[in-house]
Amino acid sequence: MFLSRRRFLQASAGLPALALTGCRSADLQLALPGNTIPAPILRRFQDRTRLTVQLDRWSGLAESSRRLLNDDPTQLPNLVGIGDGWLQQAIASGRLAPFNPNHWRHWTALPQRWRQQLRRDRQGFLSDAGEIWAAPYRWGTTMIAFRRDRLTSSLQDWTDLWRPELRGQLILPDDPREVIGLTLKRLGWSYNQPNLAEIPDLEPLLQSLHQQVKLYSSRNYLQPLLLGDALAAVGWSADILAALRRDSRLSAVVPRSGTSIWLDLWVQPQKRVSEALSDRWIDFGWSPAIAPQFAALGLAASPAVLTAAAIAPAKADPLQIPPTAILEKSELILPLQEAVRDRYLELWKTTRRA
Repeated sequence: MFLSRRRFLQASAGLPALALTGCRSADLQLALPGNTIPAPILRRFQDRTRLTVQLDRWSGLAESSRRLLNDDPTQLPNLVGIGDGWLQQAIASGRLAPFNPNHWRHWTALPQRWRQQLRRDRQGFLSDAGEIWAAPYRWGTTMIAFRRDRLTSSLQDWTDLWRPELRGQLILPDDPREVIGLTLKRLGWSYNQPNLAEIPDLEPLLQSLHQQVKLYSSRNYLQPLLLGDALAAVGWSADILAALRRDSRLSAVVPRSGTSIWLDLWVQPQKRVSEALSDRWIDFGWSPAIAPQFAALGLAASPAVLTAAAIAPAKADPLQIPPTAILEKSELILPLQEAVRDRYLELWKTTRRA
């Protein structure tokens, strides 16, 4: 089952419980969306620190966001895992406490631009004077998956989605920021472009892309590809990498003109702050001994592997950790002010009606 990266996350079986759910006697309580942290990393933290960890394994990012915003705040874990697409709303809700990055020894191992983009005001928007509200523990990209056994040549970049042989054979996310964003990227603009009106080629290009689409879906979007009902799909790296391991007919590419980057984040509920232990766990995940294990054992990488060559995997999978030239052109999808967001939604509706 494949679920939307920005709204859901595939929840995999096989992650052992580290303590009984519902027991608040553990030193540190975590809510993990699905199987997003390899079990050996959790076990190693417990072995090294001699701390007890209670793990509430929630079904995915959607549940994490819903419970963070709606559950009794005194009953939430010390740290909750959410996706970057929910960070602005979570901050604006007033239910989070900011972190102090001075407590993290390995904070500077993260890319500087990501650190800057996690600094937000109390409405969740970027601010140089804002606070740090989240700590990323893994990341991935938006990619193109395709049936290499049925295409005349491999796909390489966003522009290939307009190839005649893909007409009516393409699956795109049901997500305006992703679809409008990849079209902006093809035109040399940013995913976070605030003024769409200054790009006259955007709307006709979106309409021609719409003619290529068989289905817009952010759930089970790889299934038509696996069944042979489509030739290509745009989706999220954790889903696509898992599918590649199961089906040799599939191939994938991180578009060379740049793509969107997603982050899985730790946030701390305001009523459940356990600063010393939470900081210890977060910093542990970025340490030189642990950061490479995310990529080696899972479907996504730690952000700490990007700036310290000494701890990066010697032979990184370029689909999991793309080359620097591609990453430098890639972006986090950031929250938009209301008027700009409305313009994106208006364009999205116009495109879908075409």
